[in-house]
Amino acid sequence: MPTAEIVMEGLPSPGGYEATLYKIDPPIQGTDHVLVYHRPPIHGQRGQMAVILATEGGVGYGGRMDPVQGTYTTDEPNHILALQLAGGYRIVEGE
Repeated sequence: MPTAEIVMEGLPSPGGYEATLYKIDPPIQGTDHVLVYHRPPIHGQRGQMAVILATEGGVGYGGRMDPVQGTYTTDEPNHILALQLAGGYRIVEGE
């Protein structure tokens, strides 16, 4: 079963929103870390949960910060659903 373990919370994301860094197994596109954050509704636009490929240091993998599968439109933050959509990941406790 695909898993996601919280590595660090409160990291900066594009736009300055707080992101959570997860270590995922199995990896996506060559990396085993993702940043997940919620952009709240702004200027009449709905909010968005974003999933971004990341390094273990919490920066964009390959220097990119493009949202990937798991990103979806919503006004309510939901990391569980974003990770599920990203690849069926289930949040687990660290060892």
